Amino acid sequence: MLTSSGAGVIGNDVLGSAMHRHFFGKNPCSVEVFIDGRKEDPMLSSLFFREPRDMNAAEREAMKRCRGRVLDVGAGAGCHTLELQRMGLDVVALEQSKRACEVMRARGVFNVEQTNIYSYSRGSFDAILLLMNGFGIAGTEEGVIELLRHLKTLLAPGGRIVGDSTDIRYFKQEQSRFDLEKGNFCEVQFEIRLEDDKQVFPWIYPDEVLLEVLAEEAGLMYNTILYTDDYHFLCELYV
Repeated sequence: MLTSSGAGVIGNDVLGSAMHRHFFGKNPCSVEVFIDGRKEDPMLSSLFFREPRDMNAAEREAMKRCRGRVLDVGAGAGCHTLELQRMGLDVVALEQSKRACEVMRARGVFNVEQTNIYSYSRGSFDAILLLMNGFGIAGTEEGVIELLRHLKTLLAPGGRIVGDSTDIRYFKQEQSRFDLEKGNFCEVQFEIRLEDDKQVFPWIYPDEVLLEVLAEEAGLMYNTILYTDDYHFLCELYV
């Protein structure tokens, strides 16, 4: 999820503001998105308030695989956390955005931790969720290794990191969108805007092969759970 539970985010809390406006102000809005300077489809604030029926196959499967104690990294407005609570699980919603945390508490999320993932070290978890291209918060290949090494310390015995990513090589059919000849095409720069506020930050879309290599560097095993027609996949990492 493009929230601020990772590192390297510069500027205002754009997505937190969008969620806050949508929920408290009853004012749905859209966030402008630019990837490597090119304008993409806008991100609607309603995205963060979806019900399970509106989630994709990877999200639904990820939640089915959760058990015991769960850490939802980059929880946003809490759509995954709330569903896991309904399932009777003990869930910690981790989110750096103050506004997003206010929204989650108002929506009934029991355990909200407002902090950066790298600063969080309390407890051990049977499942750690990184959904909505959640590995992206690491920003770079080196960042993914650092992130996974830290998450490894938060796993209970037998625990799993469950996350999704997208193989953006399929954009080769649209060469005008991304420069796939540059050094590492899975690393991009996001800019998001909401009226006069904006944020700029690095993001990474590791494919299956790269993610397995980075997991090995972090001392973790890798397994692909499912792969969809739009080059999106769900995977698990474990000791």
